[in-house]
Amino acid sequence: MDLARDATSINEEVEEKEDRISNLPDELIRHIMSFLDMKNAVRTSALSHKWEHIWTSTHSFNLNSCEFPTVRLFAEFVKGALSHQKIPVEVSKVQLTITRAANLPVVKRVVNNVYMHNVRELNMTCLARKFYQFPECLFSSDTLKHLTLATGDQSFYLHKASCIPRVAWNFPALETLCLRSMHLGDQGYESLDLFSKCVNLRDLTLHECCMYGLKIFNICAPELSNLTIRGTAYPDVVNVVAPKLENLTASVRGTVNQVPYTYESLQLSTEGFDSLEKVNLSLSMPHLDQARFFPLLLNLFHQLRSTKYLVINLDIIEVFILTLILLYVD
Repeated sequence: MDLARDATSINEEVEEKEDRISNLPDELIRHIMSFLDMKNAVRTSALSHKWEHIWTSTHSFNLNSCEFPTVRLFAEFVKGALSHQKIPVEVSKVQLTITRAANLPVVKRVVNNVYMHNVRELNMTCLARKFYQFPECLFSSDTLKHLTLATGDQSFYLHKASCIPRVAWNFPALETLCLRSMHLGDQGYESLDLFSKCVNLRDLTLHECCMYGLKIFNICAPELSNLTIRGTAYPDVVNVVAPKLENLTASVRGTVNQVPYTYESLQLSTEGFDSLEKVNLSLSMPHLDQARFFPLLLNLFHQLRSTKYLVINLDIIEVFILTLILLYVD
């Protein structure tokens, strides 16, 4: 009897306790909810009457296919969930993660449903082992300002061909673009020009991207001020037309230690960097043919001669010292 009375007393105390989370401001609750994947965010509607519609007005949301047995069911869920959204256009953000094998039509449906809501920021990651290509519709949006595209290590090394269509990206409002572990162009391509329609692009990051076999990779962006290039395999030439470029960070050698990739050095072709303030160069693969690499490095320095501040890592300094020693010995 005493245990029963104690249990009753505890239940009454729990009921009397204030629901502090529900009493938080709606804006703060929406912010907390933005860290949940969308499936769990929708589930919060069952908590109470107050929570029933909060998820429909979150400022950003996380879409992850790992919560679903198939990508097709994930696509259906995205369509249904987004149809209930009341997201303010000016603050909308989407984190989209594909973790299962996905064919092009299914991914296209997901992307189209996301773009229908005029998102301003999209971070899309493909971690599937069997992923063939991003849909062409992904590369056209009038409202997108910030875009990150990435593949996982497994998909990157298993997928030998380009994972993007050969079209100019139509992002008139895009300001920042980050590409991670992406294959850009296929062997035998004469040139690739992706950013010519991104007329407001200011920050571009190419992180561990592979351009193996491509002859010329064009970066033509009139408003570009910050450029980062850290590649696994470079093309013959990276042609940069960016008259407002202020900051350049680059690794001057590729890093992939796998056949058929070769260790090509970064070679720039420019029309001049009149606005260049700072250059930060690193040598990602210090073991190389000194005699072949040294002239290429001197040519790169010549291309960057207008910069006000040049930062180089110790590996590059070592190349200069060893080369000078060899020249002196000879």
